[in-house]
Amino acid sequence: MKTNDGAREKTLARMLSLIKKHPGIRPSELNRLLKREHSAGLRNALIRRRFVWKKKVGVAVHYYSKNY
Repeated sequence: MKTNDGAREKTLARMLSLIKKHPGIRPSELNRLLKREHSAGLRNALIRRRFVWKKKVGVAVHYYSKNY
C-alpha cells in the first residue's frame, strides 16, 4: 500500500460529498472547491467505482451522484 492512498481516499470522499451536495456540478467548480488544478483522475476513479455518473450537455459536462 502506498503512503498516499489514505490522502487520495480522503480527497475522493470529499469530492463525492461535493457532488452529492451540488448535483450537476462542473469539473471547474469541483477543482475550485477542492483547491486543485486538475481532478480528472479522481473523477474517473469515482466513475469507475460507480459512485457518480457524468452527463454531457452541449460542451459542458455535469457530474451526479448515483444515489441522487
